[in-house]
Amino acid sequence: MYDRRVSHAAALVDEIANELDTWPGVRIERRSDGAALVRYEHLELGVLYRDRGVAELPFLGAEYDELIEHGDAEPADVTPDSDGVSHGVHGPADVTAVLELFDRRYRGLRGEEDPYSSQDPD
Repeated sequence: MYDRRVSHAAALVDEIANELDTWPGVRIERRSDGAALVRYEHLELGVLYRDRGVAELPFLGAEYDELIEHGDAEPADVTPDSDGVSHGVHGPADVTAVLELFDRRYRGLRGEEDPYSSQDPD
C-alpha cells in the first residue's frame, strides 16, 4: 500500500535524522516544505526529504563523479535546482549508506581524512 511505504521511508529518514542529531556540531532544521536541512555549524551537510524517502548531499566535482561511478549515489533530482547527489531510503542498508555519505561530507567539512587533498607531487 502506498501510504504504508511512505510511512516506512519516513521512519527510516527519521532514524537517519536522529543519528545525525547526535554528531558534534550538527543540527537539524525543519524547512517549511517539510524537509530537514542538516547543518554542521553554519555549513550545509545535506537535506533529508522525509515524505519522499530521499537524502540529498552537495557533492561536486571529482567526489561527485566517484560517488556516481561507484553506485554509491545518484545525481540529485529532488528539486529542479538540485546540486550534488541523492540516495533513496527504502531499507536498513540505505540508512547505512546515507549515513556513510553524511559521514564523508562531515569529515570533509571538518578537514578530516579528505580523500581529495593529494600529497603526490605534480
